Amino acid sequence: MIGFAEINYTPEVGLDLAGNYRGNDYASRGVHDSLYARAIVALGETGEKVAIVSVDICALKNDAVEFMRKHIAQKTDIRPENIMITATHTHSGPVSNLDAPKAKEYLAKAAEAAILANERLKPTVLSVGRATEDRISHNRRLKCKDGSTHMCWEKFEPGFVIEPWGPIDPEVITISLKQSGNQTGVIVNFGCHATTLTGNNWLYSADFPGYLGEALRKVKGKDYIPMFLNGTCGNVTQVDYRVGFPDTYQECQRIGYMLSVSTMEAIQNEVAVNSSVVKVSREMVALKRITISDQQLEWAKAVMKKVEKDGMPPAQADGIPDAEYAADWIKMHEIQDQVDSLEVMVVRIGDISFVGLPGEMFCEFGLDIKSRSPFKNTLVMGLTNDDRNYFPTKISFTQGSKGFTPMITGYETTPGSTIYEIGAGEKLVESAVNQLKSLF
Repeated sequence: MIGFAEINYTPEVGLDLAGNYRGNDYASRGVHDSLYARAIVALGETGEKVAIVSVDICALKNDAVEFMRKHIAQKTDIRPENIMITATHTHSGPVSNLDAPKAKEYLAKAAEAAILANERLKPTVLSVGRATEDRISHNRRLKCKDGSTHMCWEKFEPGFVIEPWGPIDPEVITISLKQSGNQTGVIVNFGCHATTLTGNNWLYSADFPGYLGEALRKVKGKDYIPMFLNGTCGNVTQVDYRVGFPDTYQECQRIGYMLSVSTMEAIQNEVAVNSSVVKVSREMVALKRITISDQQLEWAKAVMKKVEKDGMPPAQADGIPDAEYAADWIKMHEIQDQVDSLEVMVVRIGDISFVGLPGEMFCEFGLDIKSRSPFKNTLVMGLTNDDRNYFPTKISFTQGSKGFTPMITGYETTPGSTIYEIGAGEKLVESAVNQLKSLF
């Protein structure tokens, strides 16, 4: 028994956008395309029930997730611990801080997708398809001739970049839902940053996942529900450094429509799978905070003294100014002895498993989990049930020059972008793999 639903939760105009540094002005100016929350609820043969919710938003901290879980649980018979909530990672959605204006209103509205899905339970055939899409995503960490790591949004002299440091995951996995003889919707799992629109955009937009849905509906009909689950895209983006960074809605459409072609190919290749068994597993993984050295702390204090004199730097299209890192390092130094517990969640629906990880995981982690999963069909998502910044691989911290100022080994490995000790991502992966084996 499966229920599937969507809610247009687009907030009122004027609320702050999340996902890019914008100086002192983050207020949205309008709506380019609507923001949705989409949900699947599954009821197993033993009575176990689970909900998976995808929200067109940059990220959801754990307190926002718990707020949504509680809202859903109060209006359904789904236990809070059986609810998985993931972000599509559009950088043109609202902030999710619970203390932000109107945040509880639009988060509650987004949570209604699961409540509506729970009301639509009916016998459903699930089918899994696969395709390859290797034209739209790129590893954004670049190995350069001077031995350093640079990011794909920078400008380079010809020949300066040798190659990307890491891979992409080109696999597109689809789960189609057939109810009462009709194709009612699809779940699409693919890993790529939804950052086509940068800090230059001031309108609400779902970015390329929105255009993916638009294209699928042109083929399948206006009532067809397209649910996007973003994969482990911490070091994967839509930007090809050899071309540049076009931050336009046309570029969003190009990417979304190309992904829709691969999605349709996967749907054509789909095979029905067993979906009678529903199980859920969760583990809290203890992680130590990254250390901010005395040298780093002194650098940060010096930068902040300059900010006191000159003010914060103006808005910029991408990246983060030193002043933001400096402020983060001072705060991080105060709590660097702290040990946190982060949630890793795994859901089984028949022959399909869903893995939810609590941050921006490097794509190597998703590839590793899928290769080691006992399930033939494993969908892996980052930014699920929490947002604890980036989780780079161990080796990525060695990719570049040595030093302590920002951007030495790349954006994601810089303290502030990442907040946990080296090896934290690998610990989350081990938890996920162990839980998959247990559920299998």
